[in-house]
Amino acid sequence: MTSVRSRLGCFLLCALLVTACDRAQPSAPTSMPDPAVVQTAPATRAKYPSNGPELIAFVAQRYPEKLAAGVSRKERVANMEFLRDRIIEFGICGGMNIGWNMKRGGPEKSKDFVAWHDGRRRMGVDIAYAYDAPARELQLVWAVYGPTKHYRAYEPRPRCKSTAQ
Repeated sequence: MTSVRSRLGCFLLCALLVTACDRAQPSAPTSMPDPAVVQTAPATRAKYPSNGPELIAFVAQRYPEKLAAGVSRKERVANMEFLRDRIIEFGICGGMNIGWNMKRGGPEKSKDFVAWHDGRRRMGVDIAYAYDAPARELQLVWAVYGPTKHYRAYEPRPRCKSTAQ
């Protein structure tokens, strides 16, 4: 009887130790960010928007002339590229992990779509409605569509000023 109690006690002690060891180990994250995607947030991040909707409003307010309707297709493309790059730059300055989305993997950059790392994975974000309709006013938006593999870091890195202009 004593040997059964000893064995049972030993078994319970081992089970308790194994359980404690399992709990002591940190759990692995479900998705590790790609080292090429992780960026250091600039020290000036408080002066810039740090989320998508605020970022879109910030850029639209600063460049209303780039949203104009009734422009040529060539001018709409130039305006969209300009706005896309400002969205990426101001987002980086605000501490967001955002870059170009490469159309179908590259080499062409999407004009109205960016790649953003939400802290868990890369997401594709539509940033404009009516981009393909230059007769209509361009509307900037932050519409997250889902995971994307087509991220490319924005180069050159923006120089963030202490106050957003």
